[in-house]
Amino acid sequence: MTPGDRPMRVGGAASGVRVATPAKFRLTAPVVREHPIQKQITDCLRLEFAPPGKVSNAGVVWWAIDHANYAGEVPGIRVGRGIIAGIPDLFILYRGRAHHPEIKAADGALSASQQSVCAAVLAAGGRVAVVRDAEELLAAIDEWGIPRARRVRAAA
Repeated sequence: MTPGDRPMRVGGAASGVRVATPAKFRLTAPVVREHPIQKQITDCLRLEFAPPGKVSNAGVVWWAIDHANYAGEVPGIRVGRGIIAGIPDLFILYRGRAHHPEIKAADGALSASQQSVCAAVLAAGGRVAVVRDAEELLAAIDEWGIPRARRVRAAA
């Protein structure tokens, strides 16, 4: 019998037969994966700065980095071209300083390659943040002192 079960007597007081009630059913929200979160975040960046690859009025430029593991027929060709594992998802440049948000789902964690690249970016004077939604991205942008249009407001 589990802790949530409630014993019941069946067949009269003398029979002593116990029947367990079914466990309660709980709904849990699904975890939103990284691709929909990245779409939400890039839409936010378009509103706050400018389209990707364009300079905002405040001098901010950004773009997403698509480096999915497309090994193809010649996997070593990516490494030969300087494409390494662990590169953050976004690149934001403001006043000559690189800012690299890494997008993760609610249950996601940095891989060893991502940790290594983040450490290298920090050692070189760049900035890194792990964000799980647009609200966390905006908080990082504000903490970094990057001016934005303030068209998007974080939930209170």
